Amino acid sequence: MGRPIAAVIALLAIVVLATDVWNGPVSSGPFRLSALGEWWAWLHRDSLLLLQPAIERHIAPFLWDPVMLSLLEWPLAIELAVLAAVTYLGARRRGRGKRSGSRALDLKKK
Repeated sequence: MGRPIAAVIALLAIVVLATDVWNGPVSSGPFRLSALGEWWAWLHRDSLLLLQPAIERHIAPFLWDPVMLSLLEWPLAIELAVLAAVTYLGARRRGRGKRSGSRALDLKKK
């Protein structure tokens, strides 16, 4: 199940990168990778504005400034590509364990 999810995430990364290229050099502008925060604000600004107080009050105040702000400022295409790779590799390792367990030799005496 992890490989199809990784493929969808990788496809989203390609779409975001294509959008960045389309908005940059194709439309005679400078190439710039858009950040996660830009996409989130474009999709649903109110939830983004509620995220900071929710994290600071209910989880931990120190998580907002170093962690979440960094994630919101990093390029979304790169974040999605890394997430796709981690998801793919995680599914691959878990899948190997299941397969090798079913092929293991039965060394018990009968």
